Amino acid sequence: MEIPIRYIVSLTNLQVSVGGQNVLQSTLQYGYEHFLDQVNLAEQLTSSNFGISTGLINQNYWENSKWYYVNVERGNVANKLNGRNINLSFTNNSNVPIEVMVFIFYSDEITIDVKTGLAKVDNRFGYEKWT
Repeated sequence: MEIPIRYIVSLTNLQVSVGGQNVLQSTLQYGYEHFLDQVNLAEQLTSSNFGISTGLINQNYWENSKWYYVNVERGNVANKLNGRNINLSFTNNSNVPIEVMVFIFYSDEITIDVKTGLAKVDNRFGYEKWT
């Protein structure tokens, strides 16, 4: 039986823009510290806990799974009322071709029913859905 080789994925020169405006101050050589900065910013803005402070995602776990997270929250109401293009650019610094999945999440409010585990998403369009 052949043992699979584990490849380390590395993205460099990461940049995200929303409506033509860069979200990051400069392109990043994204590491665990950048991941922490972005997630901590999101936790502060949303009063949420994504598992960093509880130890669910530590540096060893991140380095072996390589999640890249960038908070693209737009602060003022006028910006939120208009749609914007989101652009992502980076350099694949890995020794192998990679596939990238990008998840963009938008919501004004989420309610989670703890009995059923269903999430209700409410947004400015009046759309409600239990999933």
